[in-house]
Amino acid sequence: MDSIEGKTALVIGGSGGIGSSVCEALAACGVHLIIHGGSESKRFDVLAEKLGQKVRVETRIQRFESGFLADFASMPLYKDAQKADIICVCFGPFVQKALEDTDSADWERAALNYLLPGVIVSAALRPMIKRSWGRFLFFGGTRTDRINAFRTNAAYAGAKTALSSLVRSVALTYAAQGITCNAVLPGFTCTEYVSENERKKRAAQMPQKRLLEPNEIADAAVFLLRNPMLNGVLLPVDGGWAPDFGQNTGNYI
Repeated sequence: MDSIEGKTALVIGGSGGIGSSVCEALAACGVHLIIHGGSESKRFDVLAEKLGQKVRVETRIQRFESGFLADFASMPLYKDAQKADIICVCFGPFVQKALEDTDSADWERAALNYLLPGVIVSAALRPMIKRSWGRFLFFGGTRTDRINAFRTNAAYAGAKTALSSLVRSVALTYAAQGITCNAVLPGFTCTEYVSENERKKRAAQMPQKRLLEPNEIADAAVFLLRNPMLNGVLLPVDGGWAPDFGQNTGNYI
């Protein structure tokens, strides 16, 4: 296992949910942080202040508006990606609609699950190659480690499946330069973004009858980041969930 103490990590979508737990786990390893959030909030301030007592912390506010990728090279996040040793993309907009109800804005939003990590990879690779060390960690979706059919979230799942291809491509191509690329595929997770009713519904569908905790996802993330021989891994962290377990949601075929 590699020590990642003293490295610098850019965590996109790190201000809340799974992303904030990833930031906490990295800080516990002595990793300096550049934490991205979509907007200012008291919660974000508290997180940055708390982690700043352990490691160096910078914060970035950047909303991902329509068409922003065309100007990405002029944004602070681009420079952050070039200086970071570790890049975690926790941001991933969820779209759950039947295909006949999915409009162009939904498609553009869902596509960010693939396009944003792709742009970040391209920005960061040359500096990582120069340093002969780099770590990418992305977050996929349930059952997106291979081609599957989806009833009500095909746009989102399609982008996450493409992300799995990106993970394997980076891993294969740049392993000799000391660069790894992996993804965690989380199951139903208890975060502040999930309503109480949704938590109860999803917990009933889990084999353990409970949702995953964000720190359980973060522990898996750090494990992947520290082990150089784990490369191209698409790691389900879902408690063994399957779409036909318990009450079928109807989301998957």
